[in-house]
Amino acid sequence: MLLRDRFWLWGHPEGRYNNMYGNDKISRMTPMECCLYLGIRNTFMVPVGIPVNKRQYNKSFTTLRQVGWECFEAGAHPELLEDYISAAADFPNIGCVVLDDFKNEGRYKSFPIENLIRIQERLHENPVKRLDSWMVLYTSLFGNDPDDDAAFQPYMDLFDGIIMWTWKESDVPLIPEKYEIFKKLTPKNRRMFGCYLYNFGESRQATPEAVLWQLDFYREKILLGEAEGIVFHTNTMADLDYPAYDAALEWTRKHGDEEI
Repeated sequence: MLLRDRFWLWGHPEGRYNNMYGNDKISRMTPMECCLYLGIRNTFMVPVGIPVNKRQYNKSFTTLRQVGWECFEAGAHPELLEDYISAAADFPNIGCVVLDDFKNEGRYKSFPIENLIRIQERLHENPVKRLDSWMVLYTSLFGNDPDDDAAFQPYMDLFDGIIMWTWKESDVPLIPEKYEIFKKLTPKNRRMFGCYLYNFGESRQATPEAVLWQLDFYREKILLGEAEGIVFHTNTMADLDYPAYDAALEWTRKHGDEEI
């Protein structure tokens, strides 16, 4: 297996963040185009509130290794999973779902834990295929209060995998410390890392230095067998000539074909 087989895109509808978060340029790059551009072989598709034709996107993703769809609303309505299970029958590379911003602002507390148990059981046992569950967790939301971490642990245990993200680039220096805590919180979970190629948390461009530092750190953990992938965020600025994206492109070209 090549390292690029462990690369994922955090995909959004094209143009989703035009004229937002300090970005004043107009992007047209689709998620699949971004996968081809950066040499990425998997994607999470995250509509972020925009109605999309899932089947059309799934058709565009047919050459990718794995595809996952965001389904936060399933926490309140587990029956929504049926659409993704049905889609997996037509598109065999659909292999997982992800719940975005799960802990942010305590949103998870609105979901009965019984719903999450029901979700996990249905994903694993259905007439089509086993699907895995992933959850997004920001470094700012753990490792601050042991009691809070302990209260959240039963929710984390109901996911197959957790993706660790750092929202603000100014918090990147905290990643090594946070990662050690993350490992202790996820002894039974699969792990991936999210890497922002635009600094959404501070509404400005990411710096190439911060992006490259993260990618090198995450690569090291993958090679050690402690994590299985990197999720690149996102296609919606990838064609705007931002230096951090250029740096990420050179990094994926340099390391993507390494055997692991």
